[in-house]
Amino acid sequence: MKIRLKAPAGLNSTGIYGKDGVEMPVGHEMDVAEEPKGWADRYDILSADSKGKEAVTGSGDADTKTAAEVLAMANDGTQFMTFKAAAKKLLGDKTPDSKAEIVAALEDLATQP
Repeated sequence: MKIRLKAPAGLNSTGIYGKDGVEMPVGHEMDVAEEPKGWADRYDILSADSKGKEAVTGSGDADTKTAAEVLAMANDGTQFMTFKAAAKKLLGDKTPDSKAEIVAALEDLATQP
């Protein structure tokens, strides 16, 4: 696991000392075998060991577009299947087959409060 040291709230140094007795500076990056729980609020995890962990899959909410954004895709040259997939995220299983019907359904969705 790779971590980066930081100063706890209200301080300007890490308060963590190396083997040589010298304080490690804020921003110092290091690899550790496991999370140093005793250093709470004094480090950020940059990368973790993925052994024994399940990968996160799926699109999540971050790439879900609004009805207005998907409607804009209908006229900006986006391929139909990409447009339809984005619309299906909003309309679900009731997504129509034709572009005109999808546009009408999205317009209805966009005007709903």
